[in-house]
Amino acid sequence: MQRIMEPDNTQLEFSRCFPSIILASSSPNRKALLEAGGTKVSVFVPETDEEKKGSSPEEIVTNIASGKIDAYISSEAFDENILAIAADTLVYINGHLLGKPKDREDARTILKELSGREQIVISASGLYIPGKGKVMITDTASVFFHNLTEKDIESYLDTNEWMGAAGAYRLQKTGYRLVERIEGDWTTVVGLPLKLILKTACFN
Repeated sequence: MQRIMEPDNTQLEFSRCFPSIILASSSPNRKALLEAGGTKVSVFVPETDEEKKGSSPEEIVTNIASGKIDAYISSEAFDENILAIAADTLVYINGHLLGKPKDREDARTILKELSGREQIVISASGLYIPGKGKVMITDTASVFFHNLTEKDIESYLDTNEWMGAAGAYRLQKTGYRLVERIEGDWTTVVGLPLKLILKTACFN
C-alpha cells in the first residue's frame, strides 16, 4: 500500500470538533495521530491491569480500554469539561491474539506469522464525553500483509518500529510497506478509530 499522507479529512474533522482532548494512553502513535490533524493533546498515563480477560477478542480489548478510562475518571486529573479517550488495540489471527512483542525475536516470530495473511485489528476506545459520561466503542479492520522475505523482516526489525506496537509494526511509519491493503478505517489499525469516535462523540 502507499504511504498514508497526513493529515487526512478524518483527522482534520476531528480537530474541528475537538481542538483539545485528554488522551489516557502513553502511546506516541495515538498522540501523533491526533496532533497531525491539529488537536492539542494532553496525556494522562493510566496505571491499570492490562491482563487479557474476556470470552472474545472484542471483550478482552474493551475491558482493557474500559479500565484505562475508569482510571482517568477516578483520578485527580479528571476534567468533566473535556473529551477524554483511552484505547487498546490487539491483533487477531489464526484463532489467537497478538499483542506487543516482548523482544526482537518475538517480533520476528509475529511478522513471520503475519506474512502473506489476513489479520483482524481490533481497537477499543473508552470515551468520557462531556454531558454524556463514559461510552465504550469497538471497531475492527482487516489488514492483508505482503509475502515477506527474511530480508524484508530483518530490515523492518532494524527500524525498531516494532517496539511497543501491537502486531509488531507501525502503519504510520515504514510499516505500510509490509501491507498489501486494508479493509476498514486505517486509524483503527493505528489504534484510535477516529471515524467511529467522531460519529459517537461529535455527530450525535
